[in-house]
Amino acid sequence: MALASGALLSLAFPEPSLGPLAWFALTPLLFLTRKVSLRRGFALGFVFGLGFFGTLLIWISIVGYIAWALLIVLEALFMGVLGSAWAWLSRHRSAWARVSFLTASWVTVELVRANFPLRGFTWGQLAQSQHDLFFWTLRPAAWGGAWLVAGLLVAVNALFVEAVVSRGRGRVVAAGAALVILAAPLALPANAADGPVLRVAIVQGSVPRDFTGTFFEKELAITQSHARLTKALVPGEVDLVVWPESSVGLDLQRASVVADLVASAARSVQAPMIVGGNLDIDRALYKVVAFQVSPQGEVVDVYQKTHLVPFGEFVPGRDLLGFLPILDQIPRDAVPGTRHKVFDLPTGPVATVISFEGDFGSLVRKPIAAGGRLLVVATNTSTWKSSWASAQHVAFSQVRAAENGVGVVHGALSGISAFIEPDGRLIERTGLFEETTLVHPMSLGSASFYARTGDWFAYLSLAITIIGIAAVTRPAR
Repeated sequence: MALASGALLSLAFPEPSLGPLAWFALTPLLFLTRKVSLRRGFALGFVFGLGFFGTLLIWISIVGYIAWALLIVLEALFMGVLGSAWAWLSRHRSAWARVSFLTASWVTVELVRANFPLRGFTWGQLAQSQHDLFFWTLRPAAWGGAWLVAGLLVAVNALFVEAVVSRGRGRVVAAGAALVILAAPLALPANAADGPVLRVAIVQGSVPRDFTGTFFEKELAITQSHARLTKALVPGEVDLVVWPESSVGLDLQRASVVADLVASAARSVQAPMIVGGNLDIDRALYKVVAFQVSPQGEVVDVYQKTHLVPFGEFVPGRDLLGFLPILDQIPRDAVPGTRHKVFDLPTGPVATVISFEGDFGSLVRKPIAAGGRLLVVATNTSTWKSSWASAQHVAFSQVRAAENGVGVVHGALSGISAFIEPDGRLIERTGLFEETTLVHPMSLGSASFYARTGDWFAYLSLAITIIGIAAVTRPAR
């Protein structure tokens, strides 16, 4: 039952995207771990985590089943800790205290997962399951971030459990409270952008499949594809052009042919561009960056990615793990930047993050709080082929839009690229592995309460979890 409960929850996420499943998929786990021993609570929570992450992240197996197994075991351990916490907190005599403590402990575990180890991993946050219910359950994100959305979903699951285990009036009250919480987001205003409008073009040049040439030739072909599609745009009819992460895989400061392609594309379309690329430091190190290119073809600003992908863009402890053959796929380490960036464009300030960074609400809100009024997420998910990964990444951008109150331009090298409204609504998207462009007018928004104030609900949940553990421990002693 615990394994099935986890697998059921995964179906609420893309691409099945059966969002309402998240409203009750936790209830089997909560029944099973209610008032059991801490050891049994941990075991059941761990098995739940295997079912959940094992299904949700099956696409990791594309790079190897060992990598997939290690990751899901690591993430399942967090669910084991949650199972133990609920086994202990469910002993409290008050139903309302039990619901509050469980809600807080789930959010606390999401907070810890998002930060540890190796600066965290956010895939599987409950709010991501609600990406296609933008008009409703995502609205609280503008006030308390994805944390608040997750808290409401857990509270609903906990109240359903209380409705079953309670008797008489308590059962009716618990069920009614669950329905009230589900309906409550409708009372909140939807995010809307009412600032200046700019016409944005996403250029999705894709990657050549089954390419047999050299690394240089492949990277050059990708850049050429983006330049060709950009030059097909009507000059003067777009205000910003976005090229995804890795669209310029060769260092344009060293490869003049690449620099010429980027410059000529900008001059042709007569608009500023944000271009995802790499800069070499030496043979062993490089930077993952986004360039701001002027309409005259000059690089006027650069953002260096601050949150890198472990075992994707760098290898932690490379000296110790160098004997593993799989690490030959990551011959160089990227060096992280230290500051967020807001590009000052003629049409207004635009915040930029790169790929994995868009999965972290705590990170994305910083450039929005610093003045960004439109968010560009430049990404490359081509490694994951036609799996769920690309759709799950777009869902994160939908959550980021709802959190921050600004529109999102999600540009992906091989798809899915998309335009997203500030309420999380997907306006327009591409398919996978298409060479195409999307053009859409995007209004500049305003930073939400969450963007301005930060992760207050997550840290409040941490405090409530500590209080809950203490409250249950003291009577037991």
